[in-house]
Amino acid sequence: MCNMKKIIVLALASLLTFSATACSSGNKEANNGVGNKAESAGQSSAPVKKVNLKLWTIWPSGDFKPIRDELVAKWNKDHPDIQVDVESAENDAYKTKVQTAAAADGLPDVFFSYGAGFSKPFVDGGKVLALDEYLKDGTKEKLTAGSLDNLTYNSKVYGLPYTMWLGTFFVNQELFDKNNIKVPTTYTELLEAVKAFRAKGIDPMAVGGKDLWTSEFYHNILALREGGTKLNNDALRGKASFEDAAFTKAAGKLQELAKADAFMKGYMGLSRDESEAVFLAGKIPMYYNGSWFAKTLDTAPDVKAKVKVMKFPVIEGAAGNENEWVGGVLDTFMVSSKTKYPEQAVQFLKYLTENLSSEGYKVGAGLPTWKTKVDESKIDPVLKDVLAAFNKSTGVVPLYDLYLGGKQGETHMNLVAKLLASKVTPQEFGAQMQALER
Repeated sequence: MCNMKKIIVLALASLLTFSATACSSGNKEANNGVGNKAESAGQSSAPVKKVNLKLWTIWPSGDFKPIRDELVAKWNKDHPDIQVDVESAENDAYKTKVQTAAAADGLPDVFFSYGAGFSKPFVDGGKVLALDEYLKDGTKEKLTAGSLDNLTYNSKVYGLPYTMWLGTFFVNQELFDKNNIKVPTTYTELLEAVKAFRAKGIDPMAVGGKDLWTSEFYHNILALREGGTKLNNDALRGKASFEDAAFTKAAGKLQELAKADAFMKGYMGLSRDESEAVFLAGKIPMYYNGSWFAKTLDTAPDVKAKVKVMKFPVIEGAAGNENEWVGGVLDTFMVSSKTKYPEQAVQFLKYLTENLSSEGYKVGAGLPTWKTKVDESKIDPVLKDVLAAFNKSTGVVPLYDLYLGGKQGETHMNLVAKLLASKVTPQEFGAQMQALER
């Protein structure tokens, strides 16, 4: 994690230098796949046994859902002997579902997960298939530099990535202009903008606190702006203390924003989708969330035309700087160690992640982790602005709950909710974070 900035910059630099098209990759694997081995060897003319694979994902809806559906349908059509069935659940519900299944040895053949701390218990418990023996066919060379780092445990690879995301500050410029309010680049200006919008009866910032991770975004970026990349990553690894003054100050600033009524009315009872709907209606000037929201903006083209992406405001005099980001490569798909069909499951895993990466980038749903050649003129302009802003990156920190994983991640998100509701002090927040096992 210490070299995350260099890793991801190399990753972005390599995106457009290689071509790894979905069809050629899929066809090669299909031609050399398990289902054709007996026939090609001339060993048997008997029909090949039909294989059924189960796939779990987090997309009952969302930007990647239609891409997934199309890819699975194409796979099933092209591979009559290896069929894939899909189950989906919303993100928070999915986390509980996959953790419960892992504990009960009930994981499906291929499943979505998050790298780093979230999947570590699965790996430590022997629930996930190590992929190293299956990646000697040139797969690693197709991946962008560093994209396997958070998916590697004890020097073995346990997942393949399909996207990278970055925490992004979305600003409705028209609302600022109409109300003669300055777009903030510092925390002081942010607080002033919050108060100015609130005085005009306008909810300043969107967040769906019912989905705990959306509130976590605001805490994590403030912690990064106060403490900088090294302190944040060291604290997540247990090499620095969450009781450091920088973390206390960041927690205090989040409470200060909440007390200034920065967030939309009733936000603790709103889901992510409900809160975003208000931003998409052009009624809220500021929103901090993942770069994937660039694609969601397509549902409101009139509003999208008024939105610009920015780096989250800096905190004057703090250790962090504007070129440090929350995000990185954590989203992954893995194979269960209990699958009856490891070769077929890995064959599908490669097809799925490579094509999700390229197709997701083309439609603006995410940043690719497989080396992809695309027509840049067709890439979402908002996503291109995110990449342009990222070019000067000096560090990246993962979203806390994804890095910490499991109960530790859940505890962190609940602590952020308590902080926003003033049910814990900044000092108590730091002490309870420091008590987490990591």
